[in-house]
This record gives sequence, C-alpha cells and structure tokens, in this order.
Amino acid sequence: MEKGKKIPPQEASQTNPVAKPEDTKGGINNKVSSGLKGAKLASGLIGKKLAEQAEENEEMPMHHLIADKDYPSGIREWMITSPSDLKYPTLVVAAAMLSVYLTRVRIQYVYDNQGEKSAIVLQVIVEGEQSSGKSFARYIMRTLMKPFIERDSEMRAKEQEYAALKRRQGKKDGKLPPEPKTDITILPETVSLTMFIKRCDAAVKLYGAPKTLFEFADEISAIVHSAKRQFADLSQVIKTAYDLGSVYGQDFMSESSYSAMVDALLSFVFCGTQSAVSRYMNKAAIEGGAVTRTILCPLISHLGDNPPQFQALTDTQRNELENTLDKLFGLCYEEDGKFHQEIEEDMSWLYKTVVKWCNDCRQQVVKTMSKSMDVFYKRSSVSAFRIAALMQVLYKVEGKKSEKEIRKLVRQTYLACADRILQNMLQRWGKAFEQISAEGEGEPYHTVDYFSELPQEFSYQFLEEFLKQKELKTPARNMVCNWRRWGWLEKPAKGEDRKVLRKTQQKGTIGDGNTKKDN
Repeated sequence: MEKGKKIPPQEASQTNPVAKPEDTKGGINNKVSSGLKGAKLASGLIGKKLAEQAEENEEMPMHHLIADKDYPSGIREWMITSPSDLKYPTLVVAAAMLSVYLTRVRIQYVYDNQGEKSAIVLQVIVEGEQSSGKSFARYIMRTLMKPFIERDSEMRAKEQEYAALKRRQGKKDGKLPPEPKTDITILPETVSLTMFIKRCDAAVKLYGAPKTLFEFADEISAIVHSAKRQFADLSQVIKTAYDLGSVYGQDFMSESSYSAMVDALLSFVFCGTQSAVSRYMNKAAIEGGAVTRTILCPLISHLGDNPPQFQALTDTQRNELENTLDKLFGLCYEEDGKFHQEIEEDMSWLYKTVVKWCNDCRQQVVKTMSKSMDVFYKRSSVSAFRIAALMQVLYKVEGKKSEKEIRKLVRQTYLACADRILQNMLQRWGKAFEQISAEGEGEPYHTVDYFSELPQEFSYQFLEEFLKQKELKTPARNMVCNWRRWGWLEKPAKGEDRKVLRKTQQKGTIGDGNTKKDN
C-alpha cells in the first residue's frame, strides 16, 4: 500500500481487520472509558497484542481501489452512483457484463505458453442475505446489456416465427423454408445443456469464431434446482467455458438431438444467499475447480440499516454510457453484421507486477503451509488480470487518458482485485478445500512379506490364527499349497504330522514352479 494515501471508507475494514473504532464524544463510549480508567495496564497489554496482530496481518496489505472518477466510461458511471459498501461488487459485476462486448479481444497471461491466447471471460457470484441489495446487479444489467437484449429479442422472434410455421406446415414436399440463422447472447438461468451447445455452435457456424455468451440469475437456487435434471446440468461445461480453446461437446445417435463439439465461452453473474451458494458450490465444485474460476462478492450486511441504494444516473452519465456501449458493440459486430476481426491487446507491461504479486503469495504459502492459498492465488491472479485488460481496452475506447496514466490505473486495479478475489475465496472456501484435500490424501501403501514373519516351524492352527490377526481372507490351505509348490515348505516325510509345517532354505521363483538355491 502506498504511504500517505488515505483509504476510502469502503476499504478500511478490509485493509486493517484490527483497526480501532473512531473515538466519539459523549454517550456510551465515555461511560465505557470511565469504567476502564483503573485498567490501564490491562488495556496496554491488549493494545500491544492487537498491534502485533496488525503487524502480522500487514505482511500482505490490501491494495485500495482507484478513485471512482478515474474509472473508464462504462464502469465510472456506476462507481460514482454506487453506495460505499458496493464499490468492489459494482466493479466486478459491470466488468463481467462488459466482457461480452470484448469477445474478440485476445490477451496472453504471463504464465501461459507462448502463443496461447486467452479471452476476457469473467464469472461472478454475488452472495448476500435476503433483501441485502443483491438486486443491484439486475439494475446494472438492464442498462449495460441493453444492446444485446434488443438484438436477442429480434433473433428469438425469428426463431418463434419459424417454429410456428413449422407447426402449421410441417415438412411436406419441401415447402418448409430453411431454419433462420440466429445468434443469441444472453441465456436464461434454466437453459438446457443441448441448447447451450447449440448457442455456442451458432457463432462458429455464422462467423467462424467462438463468441462469449452471458448468463444472469437473480437467484442461484434456480440453477441448483435446474441442475437436478441431467439435461440441464451445466456444472461441467461452465468450468470449460472459462478458458479459450477448451472444447466441450456431446454426440447423440438421434437426429432430433443436437450434437456438436464447441469452444464454449461463458461470462455470468449469479446472485444468491449463502446457503444457496453453498448448494451450488458443493464438494464436487470445490474439489473440481469451479470455485477458483469464480469471483465471489460477499455483500456486507449491517443490522438495522436500510438496503444500499444507487443514486440515479444523470442525463450526462446516460449519454456517456450509450456512446461507450455503441463503441464497444462496434468491437463485437461490424456495420455489415459480421464479426469484428480479432484484437490482440498487449498486456506484457503488466507481467512484472503479476509475477511480484504471485511471488508474494508463494511466500505466504510457504509461511502458512496453506494448500488452499497455494491453489486459490493462481486463478485469482488470472481473473484480476482479465479485469485489468478490460479496463485498458475501455480506457483506449474512451481516449481521454495518456498511456502512462492508463498503466498506473490498470496496475492498481489488478492489485486491488487480485487481493479481494483471493481473500474472499479463502474466507469462503479455504477451510472446506483443506478438509477435502486431507480426505484425498490416502496413507501410503506398502506390501508386507507375511511369510518371513512366520517362525521356522509352525502348525496349521497357528497359520490360521496368524492370517486372522493380519485380516487376510485367503484360506490357510491355499497358502500352504502355493508355498509348497514354490518350494518354500518342506514336504512331510512318511509318518510325520502333516499339520506341522517347516520352512526350507530355498527361495522360490513365483510363476515358473521352479526353485533356486541361495548361493
């Protein structure tokens, strides 16, 4: 954290978890302080301990978000009008929606192989209690996604018109016209897996390239309920849809089903209560990596307070938003309706900052021996890097800041987002991940030479008891038969008790029935 800079109100509690409350005049604080005048020594000891804890917590300080006015258009309008408790959730939710416009932008992460490009895909979950203000995401979506909402309405109208025609005429004598080519971006929360694959495949057929789709859910519980039906379970494909080039598909024998292999890309914003999010992010999701791909935004709930509210957008802000969205839509589709050519955004200047942040995390991993942090920090950095790339594109589209100013603001945004993504992930799923990892670590298996543990001479009864104690299921009779075949037991002479067994001085070779004498 840079010295001399004040922390914004919404960041203070996250930056210093043991910060002292501000002193107030009069009231209950004066009564408490007067009652503690005789306990100065105890207070001093407590203060010293708090200071030590604060020093430990500041090993990795939380970087602050940039000022609201410094964000690019498309995000700035929401940050200025948002309440203080929703600054970070507003940034992440708006970024996830704007990532759909930048479907043709390609970036390379510092730890990716040379030439391996990434798309700006962001997957966000807003978690909060009932009536805690989660609906702000829907409020932002109505404006930011308006161009796609209108375009999707036209496309769906074509599909519905064709479906009605198909019901009336059928496929008699080839009179039915070809199915219209549609390209829909926003998916309902209960979309089936087959329809999801069809929507992904449509962009490749129309434009020859994958396209980022978007899914919004006011209640994540609807997705949990829908996933109980096998044909609507997107839990696996959503993980694949985080990365460019990860192919997912299905292949049916029936002609009525849709079969395809697609490069799925999906940004989403899901809202839900803590219990609903826990049902969505179950043990399989935590173990399988769904949580690391997700940016969690827990909302702060204050007892007795009114729900947080946004200020109304001014006419100037609305005009700026419309102009920005028009420019961004032009980066997705050209005037003739075709896909915009691929845009490679150079983010190599940020590599040094990314490597340093990751190195700091690795040092914390070594100090704390935390497996969850060792796993979570990597994709936290990836998601923050994508937000930083989106910010850089937005600054360039707006065209009001110099390259030096842009890089300074983008760097700070990366650090602030990476810190918060990792912290929220660790607080929500760190303990569960550690428990699941411990369950998966089985004890090392070692083979035991039970024959060598037996004495030189033993009885059948002794062998049966020995096998029982070792919890071995093989009958003693079978064991004796094999050992004699391999020459490990002496053959009883005539007149000797066959239930008394003696070891030989030979070692058998398993499988060939022969024996070799020790030299």
